[in-house]
Amino acid sequence: MGMGLQGGRLVRAIQASRRGTLAETASEREHGSFARTLKNKNVDAVAIATPNDQHAKQVIAAARAGKHILCEKPLALSMREARAMALAVKKNNVRCFVNYHLRMHPEVLAARETLHKKKLGELTYIDMHWSIGGLADKKLPPLPRHMRWRESPAHAGGGALMARGVHLFDLLRFLTGEEVVEVRGWSDATKTQVDRTMSGIFVLASGTPASITTSKIIPGADNHITLYGSKGKLVLHDVFSDDPQPLYTKVFDTFTDALSNKKTPLATLDDGVATVALTEAFMRSVLA
Repeated sequence: MGMGLQGGRLVRAIQASRRGTLAETASEREHGSFARTLKNKNVDAVAIATPNDQHAKQVIAAARAGKHILCEKPLALSMREARAMALAVKKNNVRCFVNYHLRMHPEVLAARETLHKKKLGELTYIDMHWSIGGLADKKLPPLPRHMRWRESPAHAGGGALMARGVHLFDLLRFLTGEEVVEVRGWSDATKTQVDRTMSGIFVLASGTPASITTSKIIPGADNHITLYGSKGKLVLHDVFSDDPQPLYTKVFDTFTDALSNKKTPLATLDDGVATVALTEAFMRSVLA
């Protein structure tokens, strides 16, 4: 559901996979198309790639129809939505995963294993930066009509925060296996304009601080994840520069594995809810 940029990536991922068949596509601009898809008995699962504010109602509808779900990030725009989605998924005994595709990157998986085996010793500090800088060019044309929702606080929930920040929030939890217990955030968002830059300090349960920054107006940024430990450091430089399409194929493959109860690094419903909670905590800190 949703045939924009992310929907197109998911279609290509499904077509490239040997583990499933694309039964039907649906556009949010075609009235009734999603409802028809949910009634299709040949459809076992749905991939939702619509604007952020539509995720909640569509995940709930898919769950009630008995379909498994792969939802684009962020799972929801609020914890109120996330709790309603989780209730529907569990009540109807379906599986729901969230497409945080960077979990599939080989460097991320290797770094996670390195931390798990304590090869860096005790973590002392984490630095994450992922910026694209495109909006620093004032000559850029406006977004195409079907993508303008990204500039709406009501529809997107945030700019750089929702485009890349939530990926970094998820990676922080995924890499370390820890929860965040304290958040101090800054953002240049206003009531009428989504953020261009967000930055924050996030403290893990172990006491380790992590700095996270993402922006749409920092050109030529040194994008990286740097993990500092008592025995050394590990720098991931290539996570954000590779073509994401192969990672989307891996997401779909691991999604089908997960539906067969195989172990998967894919973000679960609970992971998606945790990131929504972290995003809300960040936004509360910004407004405090």
